Amino acid sequence: MTTLLALVLFGFLIFYNRSLSARLSALELKFKEGRVPIEKKSEPKMDTVQPVGFIATLKSESDNPPAYLKENTLQPVENQNQFTNWLKEDWLMKLGAFLFVVGFGWFVSYAFANNWIGPIGRISVGIIFGVIIMALGFWRMVKYPAQGAVFMALGGGMAILTIFAGRSVYGFFTPISAVGFDFIIVAFISFASYKFNVKSLGFIAQVLAFISPLLVAGITDSVFLFSYLFFISMATLFLASVTGWKDLIVSSLIFVGLYSIPYVGAGSFGSSMFSTDGPIILNFAYLFSMMYLVSGIFSVIKKGVQNINTEILLATLNGLFIFMWVLSVADKDWQSIIFASLALVFSIGSFIAFRFSSQLAPFYAYGSVAVAFIATATALELSGTALIVAFTFEVLFLVVSVFFLTKNIKITSAVSWLFVAPIMLSFESISKYANSQELFTKDFFALVVIAAALIIAGRVITHFGKQEQEESDVNAGSVLIVFGVLYLGYILWQFIHISMVGAPDIATMTTLVIYTIFGLIAYFSGLYGNDTARRVYGVTLLAFVVIRLIFVDVWQMELFGRVVTFLAIGVLLMSTAFLTKKKKQETIEKIIIK
Repeated sequence: MTTLLALVLFGFLIFYNRSLSARLSALELKFKEGRVPIEKKSEPKMDTVQPVGFIATLKSESDNPPAYLKENTLQPVENQNQFTNWLKEDWLMKLGAFLFVVGFGWFVSYAFANNWIGPIGRISVGIIFGVIIMALGFWRMVKYPAQGAVFMALGGGMAILTIFAGRSVYGFFTPISAVGFDFIIVAFISFASYKFNVKSLGFIAQVLAFISPLLVAGITDSVFLFSYLFFISMATLFLASVTGWKDLIVSSLIFVGLYSIPYVGAGSFGSSMFSTDGPIILNFAYLFSMMYLVSGIFSVIKKGVQNINTEILLATLNGLFIFMWVLSVADKDWQSIIFASLALVFSIGSFIAFRFSSQLAPFYAYGSVAVAFIATATALELSGTALIVAFTFEVLFLVVSVFFLTKNIKITSAVSWLFVAPIMLSFESISKYANSQELFTKDFFALVVIAAALIIAGRVITHFGKQEQEESDVNAGSVLIVFGVLYLGYILWQFIHISMVGAPDIATMTTLVIYTIFGLIAYFSGLYGNDTARRVYGVTLLAFVVIRLIFVDVWQMELFGRVVTFLAIGVLLMSTAFLTKKKKQETIEKIIIK
């Protein structure tokens, strides 16, 4: 009797607190908006026509919209995602719901211990109470969505946990029937989240849907498990498409990835079941990856980029998901072909996303995944200098292709950063060629390819960057050209020194003179042609020659070689006085004419 009175009293307190909280919230809202809830009497103006009849009704309804419309107004994304703000709202009701669950659990445990209720009754009571609370929550969400969502989540959780108890303890349900009942509950919660526009409730429904297979003991069939996960993921994508809650897509991919861990790490877990079923579930992994790729691209095309971080995270997680599956489960002989195919698919996806939305974020995101797949496929097939040459050609092809496909010099400049990979790999070839006694080696050709690719890419970027008047892109192209010239300079240095192995001083003098001549040609052709790139790498060559002479060669060369070298280069540099004077005179004449 005491327990019953306590429950009745607790229910009364919940509804009383809810009404009081609603009043306080309304009063606080009026003060924040500057509307003091005190009616001021004023004399009606004689020249004002007052609305009557149906028009007056519409006016009063528009001035004082119902609570349902007030609470369903979209809030800023920051407020929706802050758990603290959610916890502060109606915190007494949420605390009461928690205490109610604890008390109900103790009551049921006591009843079970004393055999007041049989097995069937126990399960029935739990499911019925859960459904009743969900119905109460749905009814409450009509006017107060935030409050009703708490009851919906509470009732759904109670019902699902009861089904789990019925399956694991009493064996009342088969695994398939248990998952089916759980799905019905989750579908109702998802519908409520959509109808009343409560994002947090949609996320709770997603969590309940994805953990349901863990709450129905006995599921060991991998095909059934991933079929269920695929169905739930499709439902999640549908809910995200009609609500715009793209975060649900990312979280669903995370759940699927967590279920995939035992299969991609079957060797570490040592489970024969996961190892055996892995190749079969790999087909599901392909379906999941393509589904998330297509949904992400079409979402960008339809609604644009709502959150850059979400787009990048979705593309990255999707790429990582299928990468781990292919690398761990796919046949070793087919991995490079699979990665190359995936690279093509993601490349097409990135181009479509940019073409129809003109958004850079998805292009970078999916394009980066495609590049990673290309690099992986290449690394699986090649090694050493062959890998360096392949990477260099691939990056050059990407730079040129991206420009002609997008006509966007900024994207092209960003893609050119991929040259970092072959440059890093080329350090070994640089070291080997420095100790080589042969002129033409694999390392020689690898360095020549890198130099040529850098200069070509740099010229493309600087040329079209000038046309679009993008100074930053012109500078980026100039940097590529400078690096390419440095590679050529190193190759020339080693080539001449290998050719004149018996006369190192003559080889050094010859190389430095050649550097000086080419540096002067590049500098002045850039100066007269207003080409910053040529002027930069001309100065770079000249600076290298002077620094080399002062800090290195002056201590290493014989006196005769030192004298000849310094005199020759000094004469070349002094001769530029006539060229610079001519340039200054032309500049003065142009100013006078203007």
